[in-house]
Amino acid sequence: MKEFIGYYTSAIPETLSNNIMKIKDGWKPSGFSGHEGRKDDKYNKERVVMDEIYIEQYTPFYNDLFKAVINVVNAYKQLHPYTKYMSAVRCTNFRVNKYSENGFMSEHADAIHHSHGQHYGFPETSVLFFLNTNYEGGEFVVANNIYKPKKNSAIIFPANFMFPHYVKPITKGTRYSIITWLM
Repeated sequence: MKEFIGYYTSAIPETLSNNIMKIKDGWKPSGFSGHEGRKDDKYNKERVVMDEIYIEQYTPFYNDLFKAVINVVNAYKQLHPYTKYMSAVRCTNFRVNKYSENGFMSEHADAIHHSHGQHYGFPETSVLFFLNTNYEGGEFVVANNIYKPKKNSAIIFPANFMFPHYVKPITKGTRYSIITWLM
C-alpha cells in the first residue's frame, strides 16, 4: 500500500506556509460529518479536536495552493500513470487544520459523499500540505504508515477505505496542515 502514498518535500513555498499560519480570524472548531450531515458536539470531541478555516477560490492564498496541488498531482502521476485522469482542476476548497496541544483526528477514510464541501461526487484523492514542524506528537498515520512530515511537504493518497488515516495527539505546540480533496 505504501507505494500508493506519495510524499514530497518542498511542496509549497516557505512564505506561503508562514503567511497561512499567521491567520488570526475565522477559526472554528472542526467536526465529523458524513452522509447524515454534521455530528453532535459530544461525538465530535471524541473523534476530532482541532480548529479549522477554509481558503476558498478568489481569496488570498487560494491560487498559490492550487498551483502547489497541481505540482504534487503531476509528480504523483509520474509514478502512477493509471491516474492520468486525476485532476487538480476539480478540488475542494482548502481546509487549514490547526491542532493545539491535545488536538487529534481519529481514524477515518475520506470517501464520503458531500462531507467535504464538494457539490459533486466522492473524493478520489486526498492531498495534504504540512506547514510546520515546531510541535511534538501529531504524527500522521495513513494505511499503517507513520509520517512525521517535514515543513512544506505534501502527502497524496487515494481517498478510499484502503487508506484510513489519522493524526496522533499533539503533546506540545501547535501543528498546522492543509487538506483538499480531488474529485
